[in-house]
Amino acid sequence: MMSNEREHKYIYNMFYNERRKLCRLLDDGDKWKELAGHMQFGISTIHEIERKTRCEGSPCDELLTLWGRHNHTVLELFVLLSRMNQVKAMEEIKSSVDPKYHLLIRNYEQNLCDNFAQLGQHQPNGIIRNSETTNSDNAAVITKSSKILNVPKPMQPNIIVQAESINNNGVISNENNENILIPSNKSNALPLQRRLSPQPQGKFLVSGISDISSINESASAIPRISYDELQSATDNWNESNVLGRGGFGKVFKGMWKNTAVAIKRLEPPRGMTSAESYNTQMEQSMRELRYLNGCRHDNILSLYGYSMDEGREPCLVYQYMSGGSLERNFQRSRQNLQSALIWQQRKNIARGTARGLQFLHTYNKEKPLIHGDIKSANILLDQCNEPRIGDFGLAREGPHTDYMKVTRIQGTRPYLPDEFLRGRKLSTKVDTYSFGVVLFEIATGLSVYDDKRKYKFLKDHVTMHCEENQQDILQDMKSEDSSSNEAKNIFNELIKLGLICVSKSSNQRPEMVKVLECLE
Repeated sequence: MMSNEREHKYIYNMFYNERRKLCRLLDDGDKWKELAGHMQFGISTIHEIERKTRCEGSPCDELLTLWGRHNHTVLELFVLLSRMNQVKAMEEIKSSVDPKYHLLIRNYEQNLCDNFAQLGQHQPNGIIRNSETTNSDNAAVITKSSKILNVPKPMQPNIIVQAESINNNGVISNENNENILIPSNKSNALPLQRRLSPQPQGKFLVSGISDISSINESASAIPRISYDELQSATDNWNESNVLGRGGFGKVFKGMWKNTAVAIKRLEPPRGMTSAESYNTQMEQSMRELRYLNGCRHDNILSLYGYSMDEGREPCLVYQYMSGGSLERNFQRSRQNLQSALIWQQRKNIARGTARGLQFLHTYNKEKPLIHGDIKSANILLDQCNEPRIGDFGLAREGPHTDYMKVTRIQGTRPYLPDEFLRGRKLSTKVDTYSFGVVLFEIATGLSVYDDKRKYKFLKDHVTMHCEENQQDILQDMKSEDSSSNEAKNIFNELIKLGLICVSKSSNQRPEMVKVLECLE
């Protein structure tokens, strides 16, 4: 296996025996739970994995499946295992990791030997002391996605966290990236204890005049709101007002100026240092401010204001969407917690989303804005089920024609095409593909990923049924009008258009302007 292939080998491409042995190790003693913490999964996710695998199955395997959906690599897993000091587990997967990263194992063993020497004990059998094995050429940046969970981060010998801004030099990453530098012995870095010490909750703060001035420049036309106003609007950040949680922090419902709003309060992901957490979150916040400031449309979520008071947590204030996300709507209808959307509403949601997306691609003739994370979770509905596209944290300006090569793969795997996942080719056609998958969700009401299906990804599930002339059985029949001719026609229309949007070749996918024309 070539070095580059090892560096970018995804979790879902792990060898079967390699994965089975790893899971056996981590299932023992529930070590997978600690790994879940390093992956930044919440306690509710851990409980769900336990429930799902109580009778049969490996909880670690379920965890890897869940994490793998977000394009994580074996290399990233290798680094997380090094943080846990799980050398045996690292040995099991090291054949899928570039040898230059094997120094993580050697550094741990050397540190262990040093500790024994300091205690005046003999070195244990089987551990060979390494002498000056690191090399400046071995420095590399590794990244990981993060969500919030209060799990302490173990101290790791000879690993420091990079304090500078995110490195774009051939790095694969995800939302809320964490950058870890494997240094040479000549590194001038700060001591490990200082660089890896966790930052207390609630201490992710705006710091410095230069930060604030750059914020003001990005948000020139957006009102700046004091932190105290937002604190009052949410009843002192009352937990009963929490709408959702994620790698960015929490979203609260609040009443500001007698108006219902959604307030995103940025918090550092657990286990990340202050500097890297700050850089990552601020980069994505600046992106949202910049693009939402210059891109206003009926089908794009409105940003009402921001708060960047020095010494306080950064906040973004959005229009409150009482209908929740499209994803949540389908989840609730599958659980019979609410009535399903009727078919005219579904078509209207598809049309409105397409209208907003084509606007992003065309409002700037020089450089189209590529959203990069179109999915049902980022399509929000108001009280009338009108859709608005949200979450511009991964948006990027792209080329007007053809594609551009990117250094980081960002997004959610079931919504991403092969040319982006494997070739890192970014174009407006990536958004078109993602929209096609959303059309399948709207038409079928099914989850975008289900490991109980023969074809786990919804795109493959729908495609195979269509090839076998069995698409009719995919229609979501939970709404009251599902048996009508109109419902069947809309279903067929959405499936047909979705198939075109997810064409394997990006050249065969239409631009979103054409997609909208088909839905009008």
